[in-house]
Amino acid sequence: MTTVRPGTFDDAASLLAIRAQVFPWQVNTVAGLRHGWELSTRNAKGARFAVDDERGMVGFARADLNIWTSEEGAASATAIVRPDARGKGIGTALLAAAEEHLRSVGARKVVVYALDDPDTLRFAEKHGYTLTHSARYQRLLLADLPPVLSLPAGVTIATAAEIGPEALFAVDAEAMADEPSDTPFDKVEYDDWREDVWEDPNIDKDLSTVVLVDGEPATMTYLYADRESGRFMSTGTGTRRAFRGRGLAKIAKSVAFHAARDAGFTAGYTGNDETNKPMLAINEWLGYQPIGAERSCVKVL
Repeated sequence: MTTVRPGTFDDAASLLAIRAQVFPWQVNTVAGLRHGWELSTRNAKGARFAVDDERGMVGFARADLNIWTSEEGAASATAIVRPDARGKGIGTALLAAAEEHLRSVGARKVVVYALDDPDTLRFAEKHGYTLTHSARYQRLLLADLPPVLSLPAGVTIATAAEIGPEALFAVDAEAMADEPSDTPFDKVEYDDWREDVWEDPNIDKDLSTVVLVDGEPATMTYLYADRESGRFMSTGTGTRRAFRGRGLAKIAKSVAFHAARDAGFTAGYTGNDETNKPMLAINEWLGYQPIGAERSCVKVL
Protein backbone atom coordinates (compact mmCIF):
# COMPACT_ATOMS: atom_id res chain seq x y z
CA MET A 1 0.00 0.00 0.00
CA THR A 2 1.31 3.46 -0.93
CA THR A 3 1.50 5.91 1.97
CA VAL A 4 1.10 9.55 0.96
CA ARG A 5 2.36 12.17 3.40
CA PRO A 6 2.16 15.96 3.37
CA GLY A 7 4.99 17.52 1.39
CA THR A 8 7.33 19.90 3.19
CA PHE A 9 9.81 22.60 2.23
CA ASP A 10 12.57 20.10 2.98
CA ASP A 11 11.46 18.09 -0.07
CA ALA A 12 12.68 20.74 -2.51
CA ALA A 13 16.15 19.30 -3.17
CA SER A 14 14.78 15.77 -3.63
CA LEU A 15 12.16 17.03 -6.06
CA LEU A 16 14.78 18.84 -8.12
CA ALA A 17 16.77 15.62 -8.39
CA ILE A 18 13.75 13.73 -9.73
CA ARG A 19 12.78 16.53 -12.09
CA ALA A 20 16.31 16.58 -13.52
CA GLN A 21 15.75 12.98 -14.65
CA VAL A 22 12.24 13.50 -16.06
CA PHE A 23 12.30 17.12 -17.29
CA PRO A 24 15.94 17.99 -18.04
CA TRP A 25 14.84 21.25 -19.71
CA GLN A 26 13.44 22.72 -16.51
CA VAL A 27 15.60 25.19 -14.60
CA ASN A 28 14.77 25.81 -10.96
CA THR A 29 16.43 26.10 -7.56
CA VAL A 30 15.60 25.09 -4.01
CA ALA A 31 14.96 28.73 -3.15
CA GLY A 32 12.69 29.13 -6.17
CA LEU A 33 10.61 26.07 -5.34
CA ARG A 34 10.17 27.10 -1.73
CA HIS A 35 9.16 30.60 -2.78
CA GLY A 36 6.45 29.21 -5.03
CA TRP A 37 5.20 26.78 -2.42
CA GLU A 38 4.92 29.46 0.22
CA LEU A 39 2.84 31.68 -2.07
CA SER A 40 0.72 28.73 -3.18
CA THR A 41 -0.16 27.86 0.40
CA ARG A 42 -0.94 31.44 1.37
CA ASN A 43 -2.71 32.71 -1.75
CA ALA A 44 -3.99 29.75 -3.79
CA LYS A 45 -5.09 27.20 -1.16
CA GLY A 46 -2.24 25.01 -2.36
CA ALA A 47 -1.03 21.74 -0.92
CA ARG A 48 1.85 19.33 -1.50
CA PHE A 49 2.12 15.58 -1.12
CA ALA A 50 4.99 13.09 -1.16
CA VAL A 51 5.76 9.37 -1.09
CA ASP A 52 8.97 7.84 0.28
CA ASP A 53 10.76 4.55 -0.12
CA GLU A 54 13.94 3.15 1.38
CA ARG A 55 16.02 5.53 -0.79
CA GLY A 56 14.15 8.67 0.18
CA MET A 57 11.45 10.62 -1.61
CA VAL A 58 10.16 8.73 -4.62
CA GLY A 59 7.25 10.90 -5.75
CA PHE A 60 5.76 14.34 -5.25
CA ALA A 61 2.54 16.18 -6.12
CA ARG A 62 1.34 19.75 -5.90
CA ALA A 63 -2.17 21.20 -6.26
CA ASP A 64 -3.28 24.86 -6.40
CA LEU A 65 -6.18 27.02 -7.39
CA ASN A 66 -5.51 29.31 -10.36
CA ILE A 67 -5.83 32.85 -8.99
CA TRP A 68 -4.81 34.51 -12.28
CA THR A 69 -8.02 33.76 -14.13
CA SER A 70 -11.66 34.85 -14.09
CA GLU A 71 -12.70 31.22 -14.61
CA GLU A 72 -14.28 30.05 -11.37
CA GLY A 73 -12.90 26.81 -9.95
CA ALA A 74 -9.88 26.61 -12.25
CA ALA A 75 -6.91 24.77 -10.76
CA SER A 76 -3.66 23.05 -11.61
CA ALA A 77 -1.87 19.98 -10.35
CA THR A 78 1.35 18.12 -10.98
CA ALA A 79 2.60 14.68 -9.98
CA ILE A 80 6.02 13.18 -10.64
CA VAL A 81 7.53 9.79 -9.80
CA ARG A 82 11.16 8.74 -9.87
CA PRO A 83 11.65 6.78 -13.12
CA ASP A 84 12.88 3.59 -11.43
CA ALA A 85 9.77 3.44 -9.20
CA ARG A 86 7.01 3.70 -11.77
CA GLY A 87 4.29 1.11 -12.25
CA LYS A 88 3.71 0.65 -8.49
CA GLY A 89 0.68 2.91 -8.04
CA ILE A 90 2.65 5.84 -6.63
CA GLY A 91 1.55 8.30 -9.30
CA THR A 92 -2.08 7.21 -8.93
CA ALA A 93 -1.95 7.75 -5.16
CA LEU A 94 -0.35 11.17 -5.50
CA LEU A 95 -2.77 12.34 -8.18
CA ALA A 96 -5.73 11.16 -6.10
CA ALA A 97 -4.45 13.13 -3.10
CA ALA A 98 -4.03 16.24 -5.23
CA GLU A 99 -7.52 15.95 -6.74
CA GLU A 100 -9.09 15.31 -3.34
CA HIS A 101 -7.50 18.47 -2.00
CA LEU A 102 -8.65 20.50 -4.99
CA ARG A 103 -12.24 19.31 -4.59
CA SER A 104 -12.12 20.33 -0.93
CA VAL A 105 -11.20 23.93 -1.83
CA GLY A 106 -13.79 24.34 -4.58
CA ALA A 107 -11.93 23.41 -7.73
CA ARG A 108 -14.06 22.42 -10.72
CA LYS A 109 -11.44 21.93 -13.45
CA VAL A 110 -7.83 20.84 -13.13
CA VAL A 111 -5.05 21.26 -15.68
CA VAL A 112 -1.93 19.08 -15.54
CA TYR A 113 1.12 18.84 -17.81
CA ALA A 114 2.27 15.41 -18.90
CA LEU A 115 5.48 14.26 -20.52
CA ASP A 116 4.67 13.51 -24.15
CA ASP A 117 5.48 9.84 -24.14
CA PRO A 118 3.02 6.94 -24.63
CA ASP A 119 3.10 5.61 -21.06
CA THR A 120 2.55 9.01 -19.44
CA LEU A 121 -0.24 9.99 -21.83
CA ARG A 122 -1.99 6.65 -21.26
CA PHE A 123 -1.72 7.27 -17.52
CA ALA A 124 -3.35 10.70 -17.88
CA GLU A 125 -6.19 9.42 -20.06
CA LYS A 126 -6.76 6.44 -17.76
CA HIS A 127 -7.34 8.89 -14.90
CA GLY A 128 -9.94 10.90 -16.79
CA TYR A 129 -7.83 13.61 -18.40
CA THR A 130 -8.37 14.90 -21.94
CA LEU A 131 -5.22 15.79 -23.90
CA THR A 132 -5.20 19.34 -25.23
CA HIS A 133 -2.23 21.61 -26.07
CA SER A 134 1.21 20.41 -27.14
CA ALA A 135 4.36 22.21 -25.99
CA ARG A 136 7.82 21.90 -27.50
CA TYR A 137 10.89 22.17 -25.24
CA GLN A 138 14.24 23.17 -26.66
CA ARG A 139 17.87 23.73 -25.72
CA LEU A 140 20.20 26.43 -26.97
CA LEU A 141 23.98 26.23 -26.72
CA LEU A 142 25.05 29.85 -26.27
CA ALA A 143 28.35 29.35 -28.07
CA ASP A 144 26.32 29.09 -31.28
CA LEU A 145 24.30 32.31 -30.94
CA PRO A 146 23.80 34.42 -34.09
CA PRO A 147 25.20 37.99 -33.87
CA VAL A 148 23.24 40.38 -31.68
CA LEU A 149 20.68 42.37 -33.62
CA SER A 150 21.06 46.10 -34.20
CA LEU A 151 18.39 48.41 -32.80
CA PRO A 152 15.98 50.32 -35.07
CA ALA A 153 15.53 54.05 -34.60
CA GLY A 154 13.64 54.87 -31.40
CA VAL A 155 14.29 51.45 -29.85
CA THR A 156 16.30 51.16 -26.63
CA ILE A 157 17.10 48.38 -24.19
CA ALA A 158 16.87 48.18 -20.39
CA THR A 159 17.18 45.38 -17.89
CA ALA A 160 14.32 44.42 -15.62
CA ALA A 161 16.31 45.80 -12.71
CA GLU A 162 16.56 49.18 -14.46
CA ILE A 163 12.92 49.37 -15.59
CA GLY A 164 11.29 48.25 -12.33
CA PRO A 165 8.31 46.03 -11.58
CA GLU A 166 5.39 48.27 -12.57
CA ALA A 167 6.56 48.81 -16.14
CA LEU A 168 7.41 45.12 -16.51
CA PHE A 169 3.98 44.11 -15.20
CA ALA A 170 2.23 46.29 -17.78
CA VAL A 171 3.91 44.33 -20.59
CA ASP A 172 3.64 40.90 -18.99
CA ALA A 173 -0.04 41.11 -18.03
CA GLU A 174 -1.09 42.14 -21.53
CA ALA A 175 1.03 39.43 -23.14
CA MET A 176 -0.22 36.69 -20.79
CA ALA A 177 -3.82 37.46 -21.70
CA ASP A 178 -3.09 36.23 -25.25
CA GLU A 179 -1.13 33.09 -24.39
CA PRO A 180 -2.44 29.77 -25.74
CA SER A 181 -3.83 28.06 -22.65
CA ASP A 182 -6.57 25.82 -21.30
CA THR A 183 -7.39 28.55 -18.79
CA PRO A 184 -7.22 32.26 -19.68
CA PHE A 185 -4.75 34.43 -17.75
CA ASP A 186 -7.16 37.35 -17.68
CA LYS A 187 -7.19 38.34 -14.01
CA VAL A 188 -3.57 38.99 -13.09
CA GLU A 189 -3.39 41.38 -10.14
CA TYR A 190 -0.25 43.45 -9.66
CA ASP A 191 0.38 42.51 -6.01
CA ASP A 192 0.10 38.76 -6.78
CA TRP A 193 2.31 39.13 -9.85
CA ARG A 194 4.93 41.07 -7.92
CA GLU A 195 5.17 38.38 -5.23
CA ASP A 196 5.09 35.49 -7.67
CA VAL A 197 7.27 36.79 -10.52
CA TRP A 198 9.24 39.87 -9.51
CA GLU A 199 10.24 38.48 -6.11
CA ASP A 200 10.97 34.95 -7.36
CA PRO A 201 14.58 34.09 -6.42
CA ASN A 202 15.00 32.41 -9.81
CA ILE A 203 14.45 35.50 -11.94
CA ASP A 204 17.64 37.25 -12.95
CA LYS A 205 16.68 40.91 -13.14
CA ASP A 206 20.06 41.87 -14.63
CA LEU A 207 19.61 39.50 -17.58
CA SER A 208 15.84 39.73 -18.07
CA THR A 209 15.42 42.33 -20.78
CA VAL A 210 12.90 45.01 -21.74
CA VAL A 211 12.66 46.66 -25.17
CA LEU A 212 11.35 50.23 -25.21
CA VAL A 213 9.95 52.12 -28.21
CA ASP A 214 10.32 55.88 -27.85
CA GLY A 215 10.76 55.31 -24.14
CA GLU A 216 7.64 53.15 -23.69
CA PRO A 217 8.07 49.52 -22.51
CA ALA A 218 6.93 47.32 -25.39
CA THR A 219 8.50 43.85 -25.03
CA MET A 220 10.00 41.83 -22.22
CA THR A 221 11.73 38.49 -21.80
CA TYR A 222 12.39 36.72 -18.50
CA LEU A 223 15.41 34.59 -17.70
CA TYR A 224 15.19 32.19 -14.78
CA ALA A 225 18.82 31.52 -14.01
CA ASP A 226 20.80 28.89 -12.15
CA ARG A 227 24.26 30.41 -12.06
CA GLU A 228 25.73 27.35 -10.35
CA SER A 229 24.96 25.13 -13.34
CA GLY A 230 25.42 27.84 -15.99
CA ARG A 231 21.89 27.20 -17.29
CA PHE A 232 18.89 29.48 -17.70
CA MET A 233 15.32 29.08 -18.85
CA SER A 234 13.50 31.66 -20.93
CA THR A 235 10.18 31.41 -19.11
CA GLY A 236 8.25 34.22 -20.73
CA THR A 237 8.58 36.59 -23.67
CA GLY A 238 5.79 38.94 -24.65
CA THR A 239 4.98 42.11 -26.54
CA ARG A 240 2.14 44.54 -25.96
CA ARG A 241 -0.45 44.39 -28.73
CA ALA A 242 0.26 47.84 -30.17
CA PHE A 243 3.91 46.93 -30.79
CA ARG A 244 3.61 43.45 -32.29
CA GLY A 245 4.91 42.56 -35.72
CA ARG A 246 8.07 44.70 -35.47
CA GLY A 247 10.57 42.01 -34.45
CA LEU A 248 10.90 43.33 -30.90
CA ALA A 249 10.71 39.91 -29.24
CA LYS A 250 13.57 38.76 -31.46
CA ILE A 251 15.62 41.76 -30.33
CA ALA A 252 14.80 41.15 -26.66
CA LYS A 253 15.93 37.54 -26.77
CA SER A 254 19.02 38.30 -28.83
CA VAL A 255 20.19 40.98 -26.39
CA ALA A 256 19.33 38.95 -23.27
CA PHE A 257 21.02 35.77 -24.46
CA HIS A 258 24.22 37.55 -25.46
CA ALA A 259 24.27 39.14 -22.00
CA ALA A 260 23.79 35.70 -20.46
CA ARG A 261 26.69 34.30 -22.48
CA ASP A 262 28.88 37.22 -21.41
CA ALA A 263 27.90 36.45 -17.80
CA GLY A 264 29.19 32.88 -18.11
CA PHE A 265 26.07 30.93 -18.98
CA THR A 266 26.50 28.11 -21.47
CA ALA A 267 22.99 26.79 -22.21
CA GLY A 268 19.44 28.08 -22.32
CA TYR A 269 16.09 26.27 -22.38
CA THR A 270 12.57 27.24 -23.32
CA GLY A 271 9.13 25.83 -23.98
CA ASN A 272 6.45 26.99 -26.42
CA ASP A 273 2.95 25.95 -27.35
CA GLU A 274 3.02 24.40 -30.82
CA THR A 275 0.44 26.94 -32.01
CA ASN A 276 2.77 29.85 -31.19
CA LYS A 277 4.44 29.89 -34.61
CA PRO A 278 6.03 33.37 -34.35
CA MET A 279 7.90 32.47 -31.16
CA LEU A 280 8.92 29.08 -32.51
CA ALA A 281 10.39 30.84 -35.56
CA ILE A 282 12.39 33.20 -33.34
CA ASN A 283 13.74 30.28 -31.34
CA GLU A 284 14.75 28.42 -34.48
CA TRP A 285 16.63 31.53 -35.66
CA LEU A 286 18.43 31.69 -32.31
CA GLY A 287 19.55 28.09 -32.72
CA TYR A 288 17.30 26.21 -30.30
CA GLN A 289 17.06 22.46 -30.86
CA PRO A 290 14.08 20.33 -29.69
CA ILE A 291 14.80 18.05 -26.72
CA GLY A 292 11.35 17.08 -25.46
CA ALA A 293 7.65 17.76 -25.37
CA GLU A 294 4.74 17.94 -22.97
CA ARG A 295 0.96 17.85 -23.32
CA SER A 296 -1.49 19.77 -21.24
CA CYS A 297 -4.40 17.69 -19.96
CA VAL A 298 -7.76 18.79 -18.56
CA LYS A 299 -10.19 17.06 -16.20
CA VAL A 300 -13.54 18.30 -14.95
CA LEU A 301 -13.81 17.34 -11.29
